[in-house]
Amino acid sequence: MGLGRIRVILVRPRNSGNIGAAARAIKNMGLGRLFLVAPLRFEEARAAEMAVHAKDVLRHGCTVGTLEEAVASCGLVIGTTSRPSAVRGGALSPRALAPEIVAVSGSNDVALVFGPEHHGLSSDDLKLCHRVASIPASPQYASLNVAQAVLLVAYELFLAGGQVGPEVERVLASSERSELMYTKLEEALRAIGFLQAGNAEHMMQTFRHILGRAALTEHDVRVFLAVARQIRWAGSRLGGADGSRAEATVPRPRSLARSTPHVGAAVRGRTHG
Repeated sequence: MGLGRIRVILVRPRNSGNIGAAARAIKNMGLGRLFLVAPLRFEEARAAEMAVHAKDVLRHGCTVGTLEEAVASCGLVIGTTSRPSAVRGGALSPRALAPEIVAVSGSNDVALVFGPEHHGLSSDDLKLCHRVASIPASPQYASLNVAQAVLLVAYELFLAGGQVGPEVERVLASSERSELMYTKLEEALRAIGFLQAGNAEHMMQTFRHILGRAALTEHDVRVFLAVARQIRWAGSRLGGADGSRAEATVPRPRSLARSTPHVGAAVRGRTHG
């Protein structure tokens, strides 16, 4: 099974040598394109030196300004971290995730996202990821060079490509559409007073965690968008589009807020170089 629809995304990379080495890993393991998100430094000669015979991967790579742009068309987005315990729901090893990634890539674009060398992906970066992978390593020094991390994850996908069953024909909603859904859901839930200043961030993180695992299709997203529109309408009936009267009319879900773990704190994975 081909892996050409699996792209590697380096977020704010700082080291041109790592970019070139990542390009080499991509070609070694038969993955798709390389995306760079707002690189802080890109010296073509240094990157080409490390890429060796993968200079074509660099030439055909894509540079964008934001992670949202890089994953917009992807149905599955995999983030990486060296701190799985800091991620809500934890993280799985690349080996555990590989069969799903390979199967989904038969009908969908898939993104593997790696963070900056000095501190890894930020909490905002990880919000855009449906799954999180963490490479097992010694707890004495679990932070990997970013190009090494790309190679290790790509290797697991390469192995899984020869072992998984028939590809999944289910076409997933793009990241761009999923983000629109989350935005509209948040607006709707604010309109009825369900989300308030003290709970909005961690409740939306919870929704992202639940719905991200569900692997939503475009039809699923349209259903949730319709639900959000109806909630907004109900909110306007309660007291206006801003939900000013809704907060006084609809009881705050205190029991749910207490029972939901706080996930608003910064989640930072580190993939050092």
